[in-house]
Amino acid sequence: WKNISATLPERGSVYAIEEDHEKSDLIFCGTEFGVFFSANGGSNWKQLKAGIPTIAVRDIAIHRGESDLILGTFGRGFYVLDDYSSLREIPADGIKEEAALFASRDALQFEYATPLGLPGKSFQGDDYYSAENLGSEAIITFYLKEKLMSAKDERLKAIKDSKKDKKEVSYPSYETLLKEQESEDPKVVIRISDKNGEVIHQKMMKPQKGVQRYKWNLRYTPQSAVSFSKPKFYNPFAGKNEGTLVAPGTYTVSLSTLVDGELNQMGTTELNVVRLNNTVMPAKDQAAKVEFQRAVANLAKDIEASGKTLNELKSRMKYMRKAIELSEKSDAKLLSEAIEIQSEIKTIERALNGDRIKSRLDIGEPPTPRNRIGGLNYEQKYSTAAPTKTHQESLRIAIEEFIPIKANIEKLIQYKFKPLEQKLESINAPYTPGRGLN
Repeated sequence: WKNISATLPERGSVYAIEEDHEKSDLIFCGTEFGVFFSANGGSNWKQLKAGIPTIAVRDIAIHRGESDLILGTFGRGFYVLDDYSSLREIPADGIKEEAALFASRDALQFEYATPLGLPGKSFQGDDYYSAENLGSEAIITFYLKEKLMSAKDERLKAIKDSKKDKKEVSYPSYETLLKEQESEDPKVVIRISDKNGEVIHQKMMKPQKGVQRYKWNLRYTPQSAVSFSKPKFYNPFAGKNEGTLVAPGTYTVSLSTLVDGELNQMGTTELNVVRLNNTVMPAKDQAAKVEFQRAVANLAKDIEASGKTLNELKSRMKYMRKAIELSEKSDAKLLSEAIEIQSEIKTIERALNGDRIKSRLDIGEPPTPRNRIGGLNYEQKYSTAAPTKTHQESLRIAIEEFIPIKANIEKLIQYKFKPLEQKLESINAPYTPGRGLN
C-alpha cells in the first residue's frame, strides 16, 4: 500500500475514485472540493474545472462507449464531461511541447428532431425540465503550454514583473504604443479539411493557456452575407445561419497559431464522422445528397448577393439623384439617365423576387429563382432523404432563370451605373457613397 493523495486538497474527504478502463494510470477522484484527475497513477493531481463548481463530488461513473465522465454531486445534480479520451494522451511527466492537438473520438452526425414544434423546450415553460444535450458535433481538444500574448500583453506582463521585483517602471514610448495599436492579436486557428485536402471549415480563437476545446457542428461554413448586426431578442421561429452537414468520412484537423500574420502549424489529427443510423428514409448516396445541398446553398448565396447588390444600387442612386439636383452643372439628360437606371433596378428586382403588386392582388405568377431556392432550402437543408426529381428539376430551372438576371445586373453596373458616376465626377457634383474623392 502507498499513499496517493499527493497534491489533493489537505482539507476534505475523497468520496469516490474511478480508474480509466484503457489506461490504468489515469485516475479520477471526487472530493469535498471538486473532481481531480491524475495521469500518473496518483503521483500528482490536477483539478477539472471549466464549468464544475468547487463542490462535493460524491460519485463517479465512466461511460466506456463514449469515454464520458459522469459526476454525481451533493445537492447539485449531475455533470457530464464529454469525451475525456484526450487525457489518456497526457504523458506521466506532463506535456513538454509548446502545443498539442489530441485525437478525437468518432463524431456522431444527425439532424435534430423538434417533436414540440420548435427547438428545445418550445413554449413548455420552465416547469418542463430539459437538460443541455451534446449535439451533432465533433469535440476538438488542444493544449497550449503558454498563452500567446500580444504586444500589449507582453508590456503589461513586464510591468507586473518589474513591480514584483520592485524595479522602476517607465511610461511607454510613442513607438511602443503605436506598435501595440497597429499589431494584430495572436490567434489559434482550427482547420478542417476533407479527403482532397480542401479546407471546408475554419475557426479562429483567442489563445489561452492550458487545455481548450472547440466544438465543430459537422457542417460546412455558411456562405450567407457577412453581417455584424445581432438580433435584439431570441426568435424561436427564425432559422439558423448554418451550412449543410458534411458527408460521413474521415477528415483532417489541423492546429495552427497566427502570430504577426504568420501561420505556424502545430499539429494534425484525423477525425471520423459517422452518420447515426436513426433515419426512416436515408439517402442511399450520401455524397450525392451533400453535393446537391451544396449546389442549393451556392445558388442561395448568389441570389442573396444579387439582392443586396440591387439594394446597394438603390441606396446609392438616392444619393446620386440628390447630387444631380444640387449640382450647378447638371442637366435634364443626367436626371433622365438616373430615372432609367432606377426603373431598370425595379424590373430586375421583380424578376428576382416577384411582383409585389400581383402578390397583393392575389394574381398568380410563376415562382421566381428566390421563391424556388427558398422552397428547396426549406425542404432539403435538414432532410436526411435524397432530393426528389422535383427538387432536382426546380434547382435546374432556378439556375437557368437566375443566369440572365445576374447578367443584367452586371450590365447595368458596367454600362449605365458606373458611367453615370463618372459623369457626376466630371461636373464636380457633391460626393456620393461609392465614388472617389473629387
